[in-house]
Amino acid sequence: MVDYALRRRFGFVDLEPAFETDQFREYLIEHGAMPEFAKSVVHRMLELNNRISSDTANLGPGFRIGHSYFCVIPDGVVPNEEWYRQIIKTEIEPLLREYWFDDEKHVVALAQDVLL
Repeated sequence: MVDYALRRRFGFVDLEPAFETDQFREYLIEHGAMPEFAKSVVHRMLELNNRISSDTANLGPGFRIGHSYFCVIPDGVVPNEEWYRQIIKTEIEPLLREYWFDDEKHVVALAQDVLL
C-alpha cells in the first residue's frame, strides 16, 4: 500500500515484467547466452510469476518479479547457469523470503523449482 500523501503527489505507472519479449531474449543472447538457456530463464521466471500472481490472498500480480534482475550483465560475464543461480540466490530468493516470511517450506520449494 502506498501512503495516501505520496499517492496524491506523484503519478504512478504500472510496468509489466518483460520476460516474454523478443528484446529480453535477444539481450541475453547478445551477451553470450545460448538460445536454449535464454528460453529456460524465460520459462522459469514466467512460472514463478504465475505462482506469485495466483497467490491472491497474500500477493498477486503487483508482486511479480521483473526482468531487470537479469539485465545488468557485467563485462566479461556470460549469462549461464552459474550467473542465473547467483541472481536467484542473492536477489530473487531473499525477495521470496520476504513475500512468504511465514512459510519457509514454500520459499525453499519455489527456489528449488526456479533453479531446476
